[in-house]
Amino acid sequence: MLVAPAVLVSLACGRGPRPLAEVGGRAITLAELSAAVTVQTGRPIGEASTDLQAALFEAFLEEEVVLAASGDPGDRNLPIGQRPSRCRTLMASLCAPPPPPTDAEIDAFLARRGATAALPERIRVRQLVLPDQATASKARERIRQGEDFVSLSREVSRAPNAAQGGAIGWVERGQLPPEFEAATFALADGGVSLPVQSDSGWHVFQVVERRAAGADDGSRNRTRDEVMSLALETARRACLRGLAARVGVRVDCRDVAFPCRNPFEDRT
Repeated sequence: MLVAPAVLVSLACGRGPRPLAEVGGRAITLAELSAAVTVQTGRPIGEASTDLQAALFEAFLEEEVVLAASGDPGDRNLPIGQRPSRCRTLMASLCAPPPPPTDAEIDAFLARRGATAALPERIRVRQLVLPDQATASKARERIRQGEDFVSLSREVSRAPNAAQGGAIGWVERGQLPPEFEAATFALADGGVSLPVQSDSGWHVFQVVERRAAGADDGSRNRTRDEVMSLALETARRACLRGLAARVGVRVDCRDVAFPCRNPFEDRT
């Protein structure tokens, strides 16, 4: 369901009856969310899908929780463009990473998954997410000229894991959106894609490694990476829930069209 333009404009201008949420005593308005969506996607909030609006709202609340938990009042007033980098720094100090998986945990994971047939063709991919095509093209050229991908990711990318180099991990055919699959599976090892547009911005992909269908070398190492990725996400979510409980989060978005929930409450 789409909200009427007049209602959306009214809410975005701060004339709605209530804020979308309150984090650490600070009200979050639709005007702020609209500005964040524009920075992230380069488009007005009304042009983003409702699912994307919901995802960006939850990401905005996560940033608010981390900034509220920092203890520095100045963090709550950062410009929108500076928030992601500051939040990554704060998360590293506020949330301890989990320990590496043990051999027993890897064995248990493999046992739960069970024996599998020969693996399909797959590639290990990382990405940059940029605000526009021109910026993405410049970043791609810098990589092709030999600049370090991880360093460039930390400098310019807007991907959620930009500080870690933008790794997507191992993917098989059919797991990526068609436009992403076409751009990545055509690349050789080390290849860099042309910019590809999505609702989140412009993506530049690099294929780090490729394995042909049926090859199963290093499966245990890939499983170790998979288990560690799952543990990192679980630890991140648990830490955010703890921080949210500490600073206080209230969500009230009855006046918006996108699916809205408190991301720090357990789903039942």
